[in-house]
Amino acid sequence: MSRVTVDATGLSCPLPVVRTREAMEEGATSLEVLVDNPTSRDNVARFAASRGAKVEIREEGSLFRVLIDLPGEPGSSSSPAGQAPLASSSGTVVVLSDDVMGKGDRELGGLLVKAFLNTLSEGDNPPGKVILYNRGVLLAVEGSDTVEPLRRLQDRGTLVMACGTCLNFFQVLEKLAVGTVSNMFEIAETLMTAERVVAV
Repeated sequence: MSRVTVDATGLSCPLPVVRTREAMEEGATSLEVLVDNPTSRDNVARFAASRGAKVEIREEGSLFRVLIDLPGEPGSSSSPAGQAPLASSSGTVVVLSDDVMGKGDRELGGLLVKAFLNTLSEGDNPPGKVILYNRGVLLAVEGSDTVEPLRRLQDRGTLVMACGTCLNFFQVLEKLAVGTVSNMFEIAETLMTAERVVAV
């Protein structure tokens, strides 16, 4: 079967992943996804891998070709393309949209969010996932005193997800010290399938 080409150049998060998913849902098991930035490249590759696909990336200047080969035949009920992106519930998800906790004095808010993450990392029931977006991604970058509690959470099995668009906006993508770069598609799916969402 020839490869289906998905041209996702010029599209911002989460559209490259959405277009890839749509092609899979239409029965494609061999795809070539064209993207023009590293964040989209990584998002598409990670999404495809989560479906059990073999992924190869070819770089041609500013263009990335993400070659995806899914197991199974088009239309097969066993094909990962017929599954939801997240097969099971995410459990408890903690959402942090700022690098401080609460409104008011930001110095106090910084102390509070550090105390919160320290407490969370030492507690008996760590969350399944922690989502960081907007200024929340700054909690996971080099030099932040909240990197260590986030790392302890990660070591205990918590998936720390940092919004790639947000990291790029604050120009700290290369400084991410803990967690994985995520995207709005993945974040939305996580929130919609969570048993419980705690927004701090």
